[in-house]
Amino acid sequence: MGRKCALMAAMFLVCAGMGFAQAGGAVIEGPSVPADAAPPIVVFSQAWPDAMPPYYSVAVESTGRTTYYSTPKSANSGDPYTLRFTLSEDSQRRVFDIAKQLKYFQGDYDFKKSKIAFTGTKTLSFHNGKEEHQTTYNWSDNLAIQQLTELFQNISETIEIGRVISEKYRFDKLGVDAEMKKLEQASKDKRVAELQAIEPILSRIAKDTGMMNITRRRAEALLAKIPASAKVNGQK
Repeated sequence: MGRKCALMAAMFLVCAGMGFAQAGGAVIEGPSVPADAAPPIVVFSQAWPDAMPPYYSVAVESTGRTTYYSTPKSANSGDPYTLRFTLSEDSQRRVFDIAKQLKYFQGDYDFKKSKIAFTGTKTLSFHNGKEEHQTTYNWSDNLAIQQLTELFQNISETIEIGRVISEKYRFDKLGVDAEMKKLEQASKDKRVAELQAIEPILSRIAKDTGMMNITRRRAEALLAKIPASAKVNGQK
């Protein structure tokens, strides 16, 4: 399952030309992109049945175009959720610099010196035309691997909280503030990354005079953390 999970997001990007809808997993029809013409892609995936979500992946093109993909059931099953966004320049550069430093994930980085708690099967893979490499681990004592893992895990946490906020905003506006508190605390704990991925819902809340003032202020404070260069224009 490891290789299948690691490759799935990359194959979606190559075959659909970044043609994912932002929710529901629907694929927008568009011209296919030959594998040898696609830009280099780094993919991180995590499979952990006890986590929520139990499976997710983040696929980053060297251009910065990124697709987040998660499923509600383990073994990469159930109705998927997808979100497209552009990774910030700093993060995009860091992802590919580390990938290069690690020889594009050629090697075994899994910690085996002693038994440690299971925290999910994680896979980092690199795809560039016919060139493909991957490494799978539970935990690694390699600092570069740890940095990439933390970045991608924080992206997932940010998007998943944003997803719940969007659902609450549509169906239970009184429940929005509790989720905004979670996002606010995650930000204070440095577990938030790439807030521009959920900028649209934060902007809606900040501008909605029907929301509680405290909730709007929380949204405004989080929006202020997004660098101007990373802000999303026209994302729905």
